[in-house]
Amino acid sequence: MYAITIGVFDGVHKGHQYILNNTLELAQSLNLEPLVLMFRYPAEKILGTTFDGLILPSWRRKEICENLGFEVIVKDMEEVWDVSHEEYINNLIDMGVKAIVCGEDFTFGKDALGDVNYLQSVSISNGLKIKILKDFKEDSTRISSSLIKKELKNGNIKVANEMLNRPWTLEGPVYEDKHVGFKLGFPTANINILYKEQIIFPKFGVYLVRGKIQGRKGSLWGLMNVGIRPTIHEPNKEPKVEVYFLDFFGNLYNEYIILEVLDFLREEKKFEDKNQLVEAMARDEDKAREIIVKRYGNIKSIL
Repeated sequence: MYAITIGVFDGVHKGHQYILNNTLELAQSLNLEPLVLMFRYPAEKILGTTFDGLILPSWRRKEICENLGFEVIVKDMEEVWDVSHEEYINNLIDMGVKAIVCGEDFTFGKDALGDVNYLQSVSISNGLKIKILKDFKEDSTRISSSLIKKELKNGNIKVANEMLNRPWTLEGPVYEDKHVGFKLGFPTANINILYKEQIIFPKFGVYLVRGKIQGRKGSLWGLMNVGIRPTIHEPNKEPKVEVYFLDFFGNLYNEYIILEVLDFLREEKKFEDKNQLVEAMARDEDKAREIIVKRYGNIKSIL
């Protein structure tokens, strides 16, 4: 038997954590198993309205929730898109759901006809415990995925990380490109953040990151560049994510990299020539090392 909460949980930010913690508490008090029904993408993706991408891929959100103690079911919203709100609840009951935790604006079922009022109206007859939570706010600001995305697009990574309650991560496999960074003296690993799901690109520019190579212990300090490399002449420019790890020498092709994005250093800029670009990259490295020593006390990367 389950206590369930339902949503996309993009970012699993502080607002989501508030809902998840309440679900855990209710599950424990009723001797139920805590369950998250998680959707891979929000409705905007299906409706074709403005969708910049996800904050975190579904498998990372699933892992975070599992680490909290939840069983997690990941679904595509298309699977329930045409299910009526009455059938939706009946399906949950058939799954063994005995309690539902949600926010005030929770809607479900075809055309979003199901809401908290409907939940409350059918709760007693179906033996359901319903817990409705008010919006989670900090300094009178509602923490939301859309607000975090806005901060990421503006380069306000520290603000976004505060709302997430952890460093934002970008991840993906390393692929071989044109060795542009290597030729400039800054060998970079190109990371395909879109290899399975549509992930948001933050503001184009240079970031301080801490990276992990999947399957290896420890971490590496690095500089991440996000953008279209305007100084480099390339056809079909598409946004790219590449990372230069400080004091690291080795082949990273086909490795899987997870980057904690910690600080925004500067916007992307088109330089007059590659020499100016190299000089800027050297300044970026100096600034990154200065921040690492000042804030974290240790420049040494550990693998």
